[in-house]
Amino acid sequence: MSKVYKSNGSAEVNNGSFKRILIKLLKTILMLILLFSFFVYWLFFDINRLPHGEFLSESLSPDGKYKIKFYLINGGATTAYGVRGELCYKNGLKIRNIYWNYPEDKADVKWINNHVVIINGHRLDIFKDSFDFRKESLKRLIEKLRSKKQKFHGK
Repeated sequence: MSKVYKSNGSAEVNNGSFKRILIKLLKTILMLILLFSFFVYWLFFDINRLPHGEFLSESLSPDGKYKIKFYLINGGATTAYGVRGELCYKNGLKIRNIYWNYPEDKADVKWINNHVVIINGHRLDIFKDSFDFRKESLKRLIEKLRSKKQKFHGK
C-alpha cells in the first residue's frame, strides 16, 4: 500500500515569497543607483553650482529687461581662467547660469535680439539654452569617435 502525500503548497509559497523579495531588492538597488547618479550629477555637473568668481563685465539686452553678468573663475595654480555668465533681471535678481567656458578670460557679447545672444562665438537663446564646456567637450569626443568608426568601416 503506497502512501499519498498531500501538498499544502508550501514550496510554491516559498517560491512566490522569494520572487517578491528579489523584486523588492532589485527595485531598492535601482532606486539607490538612481539617487547616487543624481547626486553625482548635482555635485559635479550642475551648471548652477559653479564658483562665483571675480566680476568681469555685464551686458544689457536691447530692450533693457535682462542683463548677463560675467565672472572670471580662477582655476587655481595649475589651470587657466574660465568665464561664467549668469542671466539676471535688470533689477538684479539672478535667473540662472547660462554660460561657462574654459580656458577663457574675456567675454565678447553681441545681442541678436531681446532673447538671443552670441557669447564668444556661442549662440544662445537666453530662455532655452546654456553653454557648458564640459558637455561640449563630451559631444566633440563622441563625434570624433563616430567619425573614426565610420572611417574604419569604410562609410
